[in-house]
Amino acid sequence: MEINIKANLKAEYRTLDSSLKGYLQWLGRSAIAFALVALVVIGGFATEANAALFSRNSENLTTKEVQALVNAGLTGNYVVDTTDTIKTLREAINLPENAENRAAVKTAARYKINAYVSRYRADREKNGFYSYTTMLTALNTLAGYYNGTSKRAVPAKVRDRLAQEFDRAEAALAQGR
Repeated sequence: MEINIKANLKAEYRTLDSSLKGYLQWLGRSAIAFALVALVVIGGFATEANAALFSRNSENLTTKEVQALVNAGLTGNYVVDTTDTIKTLREAINLPENAENRAAVKTAARYKINAYVSRYRADREKNGFYSYTTMLTALNTLAGYYNGTSKRAVPAKVRDRLAQEFDRAEAALAQGR
């Protein structure tokens, strides 16, 4: 009698276990599908600034022009690219609150950040430099701020910290580090 009860309990456990696994798989697939739908819906509402970067008064951009926009003007020369990125981002963070071109400058800064990090993250020689790690800290700070808000100017506290990081990166570049 005891053996039959154990066998019945094992059979019920297996049934529950397989149905729970099936439910969890269904739940996981549903969550992934929901996330993909949300990304498509949210991604469809691109800002006008993004659209303005890739279009000119009803003209199509050439592949070379699109590549130049995506590369955000980076040349491949680490020192020149870092200096240019710092210059561009200083202009972006020092933009007055009531500037009319705020969306375009912010979008250009985001493209510059993405292009810079993409180009030098995989370069083992460059990503070990003190100037790169300092720049990465500053870029992450600014990108985090830009991803979190869309209308306000960069606060003075964040702007001061970014200026300090940019100064450190420039000093390290001058020393070849």
